[in-house]
Amino acid sequence: MQRLRLRFGRGSAVRFISHLDTMRCWERVFRRAGVPLEYTQGFTPHPKLAVAAPLAVGFTGAAELMDIWLRKWTPPEAVMMMVRPELPQGFELSLAWEIPVRAPSLQSIVSSARYLCVAWFDDGLSAAQAAARTFLESDSVTYEYRRQDELRSQDIRPLVRDVVVEPGPGGACEIGLDVHLGQEGSVRPEHVLAGIGFAVPPESIHRVGLFWES
Repeated sequence: MQRLRLRFGRGSAVRFISHLDTMRCWERVFRRAGVPLEYTQGFTPHPKLAVAAPLAVGFTGAAELMDIWLRKWTPPEAVMMMVRPELPQGFELSLAWEIPVRAPSLQSIVSSARYLCVAWFDDGLSAAQAAARTFLESDSVTYEYRRQDELRSQDIRPLVRDVVVEPGPGGACEIGLDVHLGQEGSVRPEHVLAGIGFAVPPESIHRVGLFWES
C-alpha cells in the first residue's frame, strides 16, 4: 500500500458545494482516471481519502491538502497526469508527493491557516488598519454568534496570529489573516473580521495556505 499527499485548489466555480459533495467529486475523478485507490473493509467499502480542515461553503482555496491511499505503488507524477484531465471546472491539482503509510493524520498535524479576504470597512482603509492594530494589541476579544437557537461566545484573540490590512479592489480592503487550526482550537475568518469591526460580510474568503508542525 502507498500513501500520497495532494495539494489542490477549489475555485469560485465550485465554492458553494459542500464538503461531502467535494469528496464525492474527487472519488469520481479518481475512478475515471484509473487511480488504484485502496478501499476500507466492511459491508460498504469506501475509498481511503482524508482532507485537512475542510473549506466552509462559500470559501475558495489554493493550497488544500488531501491524503489518498493506493493499493499498488504509482509514481506521484503519474497520478497527477492521470487526474488532471478528469478534473471538473473549478478544481486544480498542483502537487503530489509520497509520505509514510503510517504518518500522522492531516487533521492531527495541521496547526494554522492563512486567508486572504476582501471586505468593506465603514470608515475606509485607514480606520480598518487602526482597528486591526487595536485587535492585535488586545488580550481578549469576545465574539458572540448564534448556532441554531443557542447564543454562543468565543474569545477569538488567542487564535489569531496576525492581521494585515491593505488596499483592495475598488476601494475595499484586502485582509490577510493567519489563524490557528486544530485540536488547540480554531476560529472562522469571518468571525475575526467581525471582531475587528468589519460590519459587512466579506465579499470573498480565499485560503492560501495550510501549515503543520514539523
